[in-house]
Amino acid sequence: MAGLRILMMIHRQADNSPYCFYVHEQAKALRARGHEVVVIACVGVMPMMARLRPAQAAVAAATPEEAVIDGIPVYYPRCLTLGNAGERLLGGRLLARAALPIARRLHKEKPFDLVHAHMLPRDGHAGLLVARALGIPMALTVHGTDIFAYFRPGEEPWRRNARIAREADALMAVSGLLLSRVAPYRGEGKLTRVVPNGVDLSLIPEETRNRPRAVISVGTLKARKCMDRTLEAFAGLAAEFPDATLTIVGIGEMEAQLRARIGELGLEDRVTLTGGLPHGEVLSRMAQSDLFVLPSWGEGYGIVYIEAMAAGCIAVGARGEGIEDTITDGQNGFLVPAGDIEETRRVMRAVFEDRAAYAALRERGRQDARALTWERNAERTEQVYREMLDRVRPSQS
Repeated sequence: MAGLRILMMIHRQADNSPYCFYVHEQAKALRARGHEVVVIACVGVMPMMARLRPAQAAVAAATPEEAVIDGIPVYYPRCLTLGNAGERLLGGRLLARAALPIARRLHKEKPFDLVHAHMLPRDGHAGLLVARALGIPMALTVHGTDIFAYFRPGEEPWRRNARIAREADALMAVSGLLLSRVAPYRGEGKLTRVVPNGVDLSLIPEETRNRPRAVISVGTLKARKCMDRTLEAFAGLAAEFPDATLTIVGIGEMEAQLRARIGELGLEDRVTLTGGLPHGEVLSRMAQSDLFVLPSWGEGYGIVYIEAMAAGCIAVGARGEGIEDTITDGQNGFLVPAGDIEETRRVMRAVFEDRAAYAALRERGRQDARALTWERNAERTEQVYREMLDRVRPSQS
């Protein structure tokens, strides 16, 4: 079956990825399946950016106009960003205006079969505008924050966002939770699928030395990640299990608060805040840990859970969040109410007291996570592409 030529669109993330790490992983896996992937990742800029948003300004300054990364051509047009007010007023129009000249030129040189945009409000709108300008269909993947922020239960989404959800020729969600939020706005018969994210098994250490009673938590240090709740759950067990340790990996606005609380609890020698770490180091630390605990809310899926499970950790996530697609409570991991200190502590204590009793659960979690590869993600994504093209092409002939 002939490979497809795909134009992928996502704005440049202000982190250490080439543009957005999970989109790049998918692009690499699609390329490995014989497809040609080109990425346009608009870079947001604004007046006085170095003063108002120094981290984003540094990323923008270090980003080239174009590059080839892992064999994938990536274009980085600059785009004026106007914050939340601009997004509400204009959606993705500024992104589309920046991306369209590049897209037209590349499409003229060698036509694209489709546009695949990631994230709904701005990138989805921009992708729809570019796809319509080129006369090709658009697939859209929603990931989490785009849906939690704009498709809230009991509230009507912005009219434009509802229209983007409806008019995308195919819509993929990384979890059933996200799909349930956006599917009602799709309309009957629209192509809509769950396509979970993946894990790069080549990065997972082959040897896992999951040290008993070593707990790790990884994520941005913000309230919804519940790192403070995890700390309190651990603190309640510290005296009972003097060999237990907690490692918290990440950066964010709660760092000072967490450090102060660790000092108040007298746990400086038992709890480590590492700050940000390279991805490989995070995975290595997971492979040396016993439990991965992140009872956070607002999780569209959470690749970090399946990375931890693949590395041999018993994972503890929050009930009712996207990871519920993968974790079945008591079978391959644990689910607790988001941010619930007592329930999180109960799970920790159970594993601390009798680690051997959970050996089968740990192994099942490891196997379930290792089945969720980016290769599998690309295979499912390709199936959606081809079904979309089969639906669209007859109407275009």
